[in-house]
Amino acid sequence: MSSVPPVIIMLVAAGLVALIPNLNARRFITVGAPLLVLGQLFWVLEDGSSWYLTWLSLELQPLRVDGLSLVFGYVFAIAATLGGIYAWHLNDRFQQSAALGYAGTSIGVVFAGDLLTLILFWELMALTSAYLIWAGGFPQSRAAGTRYLYVHMVGGSILLAGILWHLGTGGSLDFTIFEGSIAGWLVLGGFAINAAIVPLHAWLSDAYPEAGITGSVFLSAFTTKTAVYVLARGFAGWELLIFLGVIMALYGVVFAVLENESDRNAGSDDPS
Repeated sequence: MSSVPPVIIMLVAAGLVALIPNLNARRFITVGAPLLVLGQLFWVLEDGSSWYLTWLSLELQPLRVDGLSLVFGYVFAIAATLGGIYAWHLNDRFQQSAALGYAGTSIGVVFAGDLLTLILFWELMALTSAYLIWAGGFPQSRAAGTRYLYVHMVGGSILLAGILWHLGTGGSLDFTIFEGSIAGWLVLGGFAINAAIVPLHAWLSDAYPEAGITGSVFLSAFTTKTAVYVLARGFAGWELLIFLGVIMALYGVVFAVLENESDRNAGSDDPS
């Protein structure tokens, strides 16, 4: 199992859940698969482990283990396990399958050592998470899920353009720190949409409330956190991220204060 990327375990589990009609078996797989991945990360995979694959003369690296990827891998595996426990009541095998696939492709992004593997799992994340919104069951779920998918298709297209520009100008296929080139800025733009960086954040509040309870739990655990990982991996040392982080923090605080004040006034019986 040491040479198996964790994403394969999660995707196989997602496929089994979609095919198995027995609810108890699906419950066991939904919780057991991320626990298996967590055990693999703790006791099998070590810092420096890797797995290579040749495709069309390109050497891909679907598994690259280091300190940063391990930390996020632990967090994601734990989040997927807790999400599976929280979703114990769910009797929708396709929603269970999408949740496992979503968590698995997020883990796939974390351990991707090359840019083509990264974009593959990045787009699969968008598809599986959009299904969780569509399955929410609210009147606006389908429309919100479609808008969500469109936004992330735009972000994925920008990311792909940046990757192709990077490769076309002689850049390496390895997923490492980007320079301040046009390709780097395009990749940053693609990542920024998933990170919900102001002003590219409206999709989050539009889509997440329209997912079901289980879907909302999984959505809150992976998309933006995966974006944090890729920003840390690809743009470490970029001072722009400091300013963007400050803006996001202040934006959230200001609107939280305004919302609290609005709620207090709306609930007050004092005409003054």
